[in-house]
Amino acid sequence: MSKFFDSENPVMRFLARLVDLALLNIITVVCCIPLITAGGALTAMNYVLLHLVREDETYVTRMFKKSFIENFRQGIPEGLIVLLASAVTAVDMWALHGSESRMATMMMIVITIIGVMIFVTCVYMFALQSRYENTVGGTILNAVRLAIGNLPRSVVMAVIWLIWILILVYLHKAASTFFLIFGLTLPGYLCTMLYNKVFEDLESDEK
Repeated sequence: MSKFFDSENPVMRFLARLVDLALLNIITVVCCIPLITAGGALTAMNYVLLHLVREDETYVTRMFKKSFIENFRQGIPEGLIVLLASAVTAVDMWALHGSESRMATMMMIVITIIGVMIFVTCVYMFALQSRYENTVGGTILNAVRLAIGNLPRSVVMAVIWLIWILILVYLHKAASTFFLIFGLTLPGYLCTMLYNKVFEDLESDEK
């Protein structure tokens, strides 16, 4: 029985990771409620997730607070850019919805592809912001480069989020609870596992 509660036990490590992700998710969601702080919150979330993936010594609350404060100012325009891009995409899709013309269908497909690429670029953007110092424009440009240059990983990341959204839709009444506990950090953790290799290659090149 004592071995079961050993911190090195795979089951205990898995449960501890779930607790870390749940705590991180709740903090992130709360800090995203004032929309102007969403950029800093998502940056801090990625900062903690990267340390969790790399199995560094991680103190979720302390590390989140540190990154949130450091990236708060630059996170504001980045968060607003994400909100603006999301709003424009949503409005375009809504305007075309219900039209049966072939042109409208083609436009919806194009907008969907562009929207997915923008979303993946945003994932890279907040990840880069959490790890490297750069201007807003430089961070966005590098995020676009990574999203396109690592297209297979980018596609997988988009699929992860799509599957997670479908799961939340399927859960229906319980979706809000699951979103509060793991809504951002669970798919975010899986995506971090993918872009971590990209970051490791970048860091090795810098050395």
